[in-house]
Amino acid sequence: MASASRYAIIRLQAIERELEMVRRSLLGERKAIKLEGLWEGVEISEEDLEQAKRSLFKEVYSFEGD
Repeated sequence: MASASRYAIIRLQAIERELEMVRRSLLGERKAIKLEGLWEGVEISEEDLEQAKRSLFKEVYSFEGD
């Protein structure tokens, strides 16, 4: 019986964390992700961003072209 209780507690904690993430998302609270060290010295142009958008959303861009 103790293992069932422990499992229930772990599941409830996971649900609480997930609900907190949903609440923050709905309220627009997001943690800033800093990539300073990883991307130091890298320059990203507007063309790079546009190319990435086209790659990620290729179905949307192909639909607009039709």
